[in-house]
Amino acid sequence: MSLRVAIAGTTGLIGHGIAGALAREGHRVVTIGRHEDAQVRFDLANAAAGPLVGLRGCDALVHAAGVTDEDLAEPARAAAKTKGARALLAAARDAGIRRFAYVSSAHVYGPLEGMIDESRPPDPRSDYARAHMAVESLFRETAEANGAALLIARPCAAYGLPPSLERFARWSLIPFDFPRQALAGRIVLKSHGAQRRNFVPVEGLGNLVGWWLGLGRSGVTVANAPGRDEMSVYDFALLCATIAGAITGRRCEVVRPQEPQPAAPALEYRTRVAGHLPGPSLEQHVERLVHALSQEHAQ
Repeated sequence: MSLRVAIAGTTGLIGHGIAGALAREGHRVVTIGRHEDAQVRFDLANAAAGPLVGLRGCDALVHAAGVTDEDLAEPARAAAKTKGARALLAAARDAGIRRFAYVSSAHVYGPLEGMIDESRPPDPRSDYARAHMAVESLFRETAEANGAALLIARPCAAYGLPPSLERFARWSLIPFDFPRQALAGRIVLKSHGAQRRNFVPVEGLGNLVGWWLGLGRSGVTVANAPGRDEMSVYDFALLCATIAGAITGRRCEVVRPQEPQPAAPALEYRTRVAGHLPGPSLEQHVERLVHALSQEHAQ
């Protein structure tokens, strides 16, 4: 069944990946954003600029433009985006939409250690995690008050090729920072790198949303959205160095602080909902990004 799905955040990494996956499944995507090419013009960080119109006729709303670390550098912008999420939900509700999906974060669980599935109670400890938890609550309250269906996806470290390297603003995230550093021949870690992360392709997140839409289930579904690849930050840096070295023919070194190395806390990021999500491997991601960055530098 083909649905008309409105997506906020399609110019960003995750929203772009979800839009592509849903389009490949035959769904009709309606883009929401502040840029001129958006089908529905709306700035989440400036909801007071004007009413949000154009959602009528849509079957579902996907919000993939949540608060980022970069937004939190400007507290007023982060707060404005949370208000924008409230306005987005109100417009969707008024348009008769009864299926919602919100892309949150694994960080709402607190320290990423031990076995984590959806039975783990949230324990947000950072401003970033608390911001996502606040928007989760907004979506949950709206869905429950209106008898709507809701998917809350909680990925850990999402990866994929950004839709635009020039406009991409999240280079501080290790799936993008390390490949870029590797191309320059030196990856510098800010810590010992023993902390572990689960890596998930954005295409996999799109597959999760498409799977959930196809179920037509009611109520609230929380899905951790784990990928197949799970490793320490240091091991990921070594992987990037190896791949970049093979592509460029130059050695890449990995530098980390000289300090006693604690044992890496175990992490098993799991789900009771749909298993590991398919998509390009982490190695394929690093190869594609290094090649793309190489071509950009050559121009």
